[in-house]
Amino acid sequence: MPNTQVRSVKSTEGVNRPQRSQRKIMRRFVLSLLMLLLLGAIVFLLVPSPIEPAKWSVPTAPSLQEPGPWQNNNKLSSAQLVTDAPQSPEFITFDKEGQLYTGDSDGKIYKVTFDAEGNPQKAQVFADTKGTPNGLKFDFYGNLIVTDIQKGLLSINPSGSIEVLADQVDGKPIYLANELDIAKDGSIYFSDTSNYGRVTFSEIAENKPYGRLLKYDPMTKQTTVLLEGLYFANGVALSSEEDYVLVAESYHYQLTRYWLKGPKKGTSDIFASNLAGFPDNITRDEQGRFWVGIFTTRISFVDLMHRNPWLAGTMAKLPESLLSGASAPAKHGLVAEFSPLGELTGSWHDPIGSLYGVTTAVNHNGYLYIGTAPGGSQGVHRVLLAK
Repeated sequence: MPNTQVRSVKSTEGVNRPQRSQRKIMRRFVLSLLMLLLLGAIVFLLVPSPIEPAKWSVPTAPSLQEPGPWQNNNKLSSAQLVTDAPQSPEFITFDKEGQLYTGDSDGKIYKVTFDAEGNPQKAQVFADTKGTPNGLKFDFYGNLIVTDIQKGLLSINPSGSIEVLADQVDGKPIYLANELDIAKDGSIYFSDTSNYGRVTFSEIAENKPYGRLLKYDPMTKQTTVLLEGLYFANGVALSSEEDYVLVAESYHYQLTRYWLKGPKKGTSDIFASNLAGFPDNITRDEQGRFWVGIFTTRISFVDLMHRNPWLAGTMAKLPESLLSGASAPAKHGLVAEFSPLGELTGSWHDPIGSLYGVTTAVNHNGYLYIGTAPGGSQGVHRVLLAK
């Protein structure tokens, strides 16, 4: 009997010994992995950031819940699809016959006609810039003037032939021609968004002004810089009297006004500040009101970075592919409406997010036409305006 017990103990020890060895190997592996991760984190933190972010005490974002002009509603939720041929219709304009024109990120510019009842017909390709056409506006002669972020300022005649009007200013490149408006005398005011030359998370994190407002004179064919030091210069719109021109500074949630006439001529001030999101394009309607597409509502993490340059610099070390989600548009459609004096008179929402990533809102013939950019919903939409 005693001999049997001894053999039983020895047998159990033989079974447990490999199990203990496996646990030791697993613990060593886990510890080694943790050490590698810790070492990688230390190296990551010690590597210099590619940017030197500027600190900004960001104002608290307006509430979308409390009563006021920013309060949530469903005015955009009933949007009707006009055409899905352009997936990302950044800007929308109309010719004298009421035909709609819009560009897509693949370079194509589409034309949409309407029947006698106002129903949209199938979109047709009007031209192809082989770039990325953003802003579009017809001049007095019927040419479609285009700001193409890859090609510069272009003119497309009615037959679709393309001419480059400007791709340089003061001997330097126009880095990212974005949006435009045209004065009665033919002068073209347009934005050069950033010398980064592309939309990148690093510029949001850096929080420094690299954008410009430019003017092209069709008589002299010269381009001049009107205003520098803009935080991602975007949408452009002239006032009805053409005494000032607005330019959206997307990354500082504001609209800046540059005076063209009067005692303030040649100076600038803030037209509207602390918007509830990133302003994109600006259009003016027949009543002189300005409509501003808000690409996305405020992103709390971005505001946190602006208040904390160390965090911004650290985030900029990460690959751009990993950061795209941090600046992706919220699924909340938003358009802001401003008076000629800069007063926010209303906002249009789609809080359920069927229409989002809004870049443009155009008041035309009883409808508000909506454009979007990559990352947002696709196609041109419209909502009926209340009479």
